[in-house]
Amino acid sequence: MSRKWTFLWLTLVFSIFLALAVFTFLKANPVLLLVSEIAIPLLYAATLIMISRSLKPIISIGRSLNLLREGDFSITLVKTGNKDVDNIIEVYNSMISRLREERLSVREKNHFLDLLIQSSPLGIIIVDLDENIIDLNKAALSCLGIQVDDYQGRKMSGNKNSLLSEIAELSYDEKKLIVLDGGQKYLCRKLFFMDHGFKHPFYIIEEFTEEIRQAEKEAYGKLIRMMAHEVNNTIGSVNSIMSTVQSLNESSHDSDKEEIISMLGVAVQRNYQLNRFMQNLSNVVKLPPPEKERMSLNDSVRVVLESFGPVMKEKNITLTFNPDTASLMITADRSQLELVFSNIIKNSIEAINDNGFIMVALISEPLSVCFADDGPGLTKKAEEAIFTPFFSTKPGGQGIGLTLVQEILTNHGFSFSLRNREHGGAEFNILF
Repeated sequence: MSRKWTFLWLTLVFSIFLALAVFTFLKANPVLLLVSEIAIPLLYAATLIMISRSLKPIISIGRSLNLLREGDFSITLVKTGNKDVDNIIEVYNSMISRLREERLSVREKNHFLDLLIQSSPLGIIIVDLDENIIDLNKAALSCLGIQVDDYQGRKMSGNKNSLLSEIAELSYDEKKLIVLDGGQKYLCRKLFFMDHGFKHPFYIIEEFTEEIRQAEKEAYGKLIRMMAHEVNNTIGSVNSIMSTVQSLNESSHDSDKEEIISMLGVAVQRNYQLNRFMQNLSNVVKLPPPEKERMSLNDSVRVVLESFGPVMKEKNITLTFNPDTASLMITADRSQLELVFSNIIKNSIEAINDNGFIMVALISEPLSVCFADDGPGLTKKAEEAIFTPFFSTKPGGQGIGLTLVQEILTNHGFSFSLRNREHGGAEFNILF
């Protein structure tokens, strides 16, 4: 019942009581009539005051709810002194305060997110569930060469913009390098975020800038120069050997047979080295995904160390191997992981002069392996570029080993670090 009808109902009830009092006491008892005429209006007034006070918080809450419905969270209620009503008001004020804080936090985060999207160097296209374009940032407009008003609200597919049409064909989490007729390259990807339980799609466009193209060119140039160096060295030495063999063969002295065999062996060795170089290069470029299995870390490291035993003995290198007493089991591709261990040990051996030492320790908590040596350690330049493809500190080095190590460990999800030791030498740590 509304406030107006409540007051009308009370007025009617008290009017009836007053009429009954007049009718009853008008002739029989004038004194009671006078008392009734005074008491009933006073009771009426007191009832109206009490009801007004009781309804006031409810009316205030009703008005506040209307403001809430309109999005205004700034109004709180004042306590009335009535314990029951004040409890309701306290809960209401607490709810309003929390809603106001959360709303402010959401607004600030949305504003920050908008700033990030608009200032991002990546092109971002946000679409609705029907693949209609909702918004594009400045980078996306620049990549697409369009105005926002020309495409906002339209579908991704079926338009004249060639880049936009190709992007529309992407599947979720698919990456695609798109090359336009003008030679521009864009790496595009389709992702999603959850909104009210639905996948809300958006697209990312990364332009291959001049800096990236220049870096590609430098990388290709370095690779070609290194390959040309290896191939030319091998071809030059093999041609020299073949020419010498040819001249010795023409003289056909039996005494030259051993020399011919020796030179042919050198030629075979040079060809083997070239083949090994090309195989290592192929491993880096086309490394297969790991075929993981349960394996013993202790056994795997021990096998690799035993294979380098003769080389260490020849260089008089002392090996200290500290396996863990626990059975350290991991899930990994055994052959790839042992290739990692081999490259690390090989680098340590090559870095150490005679009479050095190598220490290998396995740790159960956290599960890790540490390779340390007393070699010269890493120079500042080497620390900055040690995992860069084709970078090597060794004369004639190919710079492939640590690149392969990095690729294998990254594919397995294992973290690693290579740094100088405090008292000299280098230390390679792998955390499983």
